[in-house]
Amino acid sequence: MYEDALDAFAELRRDDLGTLLMGAASAINRRALAEVAATGHPLVRASHIAVFAGLEASGTNISTLADRAGVSRQAMAALVKEVEQIGYVTTRPDAADRRAVRVELTEAGAQFCRDAAAVSRRLTARWEAEFGADRLETLRSQLRDLAEQ
Repeated sequence: MYEDALDAFAELRRDDLGTLLMGAASAINRRALAEVAATGHPLVRASHIAVFAGLEASGTNISTLADRAGVSRQAMAALVKEVEQIGYVTTRPDAADRRAVRVELTEAGAQFCRDAAAVSRRLTARWEAEFGADRLETLRSQLRDLAEQ
């Protein structure tokens, strides 16, 4: 009944920039998480990265983490709970606002961050060897430009 519409949409998606970028990001993240898992962090999932990415060394409130990740406070609270259960963060009431929950990195969480950074550097070195450092830097620059638009 609507086969023509679905065919047109499927044809568009083959070369759609957003689809290609999401596919590349997904492949990169899967590869990185697999390598990080092999370093001793098998329980970290892609969704958990939002917790680490928004944390400050002195700790961060869940509401701030949620804002930085662009998710609801409830969604971030659930992610923080998962990351806390695997021992990578701790939570406590915020001293300045007892209604707020403060999230802090544990030593295991810090080690995860160190290991993830090392994996990222290794993967980047592989891609530089495969594609060339100049091409990779051009891609980075173009992606930054797209992100800023």
